[in-house]
Amino acid sequence: MFWVSRPEAVDLATAVQTTFQFREDGLVKTYTSMVRLALSLGVCLMAVPRVASAQPAPPYTEEHVIILIDRSGSMVAPRLNGETRFQAALKRARDYVETVSTLPRHIAVWSFEGTSYIRHQAFSTSATTTLNTLNSLGVGQGVTPLAFSACAAVDELKSYRTTVLGRKKLRLSSDGLENSSPVGTQCQGGESVGGYPNLDPGSWQWKVLNKLRTGDATNPNPVPTFIQVIADIDFFTTYITDFNGSHSGAYEWSEKGEPTWSPVALPVEGPAVRYLGGLSSATGGRFSLALDNAPAPVFGDTNQDGCVNITDYDLVMANFGLTVPPGNRLADVNGDGLVDYSDYTVVVANWGLGGRCALPQPVRE
Repeated sequence: MFWVSRPEAVDLATAVQTTFQFREDGLVKTYTSMVRLALSLGVCLMAVPRVASAQPAPPYTEEHVIILIDRSGSMVAPRLNGETRFQAALKRARDYVETVSTLPRHIAVWSFEGTSYIRHQAFSTSATTTLNTLNSLGVGQGVTPLAFSACAAVDELKSYRTTVLGRKKLRLSSDGLENSSPVGTQCQGGESVGGYPNLDPGSWQWKVLNKLRTGDATNPNPVPTFIQVIADIDFFTTYITDFNGSHSGAYEWSEKGEPTWSPVALPVEGPAVRYLGGLSSATGGRFSLALDNAPAPVFGDTNQDGCVNITDYDLVMANFGLTVPPGNRLADVNGDGLVDYSDYTVVVANWGLGGRCALPQPVRE
């Protein structure tokens, strides 16, 4: 029987050695190895119970991702640490690009604002190119054509490299819901009166969900030949009040040049959060809530309790070597469909990060 012990201290920046323990027939053998060096050499260091070698390889050969970032005016709203929502969204995108993935990634960068979207970068396998593109983006002041942009991104993903089996993913960062998609476009529609999952047929929420799952905005029924698009969503929000000069906030400007301000609160358990969280869950993706008065989410914090710690480590180890599904998708930290060393290294690298790590942490019994 083999397993990996939790690293008691890890400092990848200074290449501190990490201890692993192997037990076999009651004997304990300890050896040290440098995680980063071994990974760079492609060395398989060890095995764990229900190890990957006994599992089938993931069916996909590539991962195709569109990073879709909201550039609407409300994204200039300040967060707890003084950065704007837009700056936090860019950081999350950069962190994603820098995570190690088992599958080769082809990443495109889009943004939306006003009544349309912009393709800033075509699909590229170069992390450097993508990071440079993200660093070049600036926030706008328009409104939010979320439905129009998301559904166009699905079409782009569908048509990209159709001769290979690519895992399709939409990574959306936004702080609002649909309010400006052009009339007559495929996913434009009224607001659903029913909350998720009881969405009104014909509403924009219903159409976007269908588009991600079936490739057709008007068809809610699964299509066997369609590869479902995974939706990973970062939602930036807080409780919003009417702007009367005493509350910080941000105007968005309509295409007619008219200022708009949302007087509606977006509570943590409100319909917007339930819908976007449901959208992620229904497509096998991940939803992260980024409140303005709390630190931004951190990759490796699998249960989103605000700290990368033993709980996250244990989840990754419990699913180590499994494809997703049947493995727990939360353990697939980098979202490439396989729980492996790539996910382990993200947890190790971000160990102790998160706004709640100063609080008492769980310990293994």
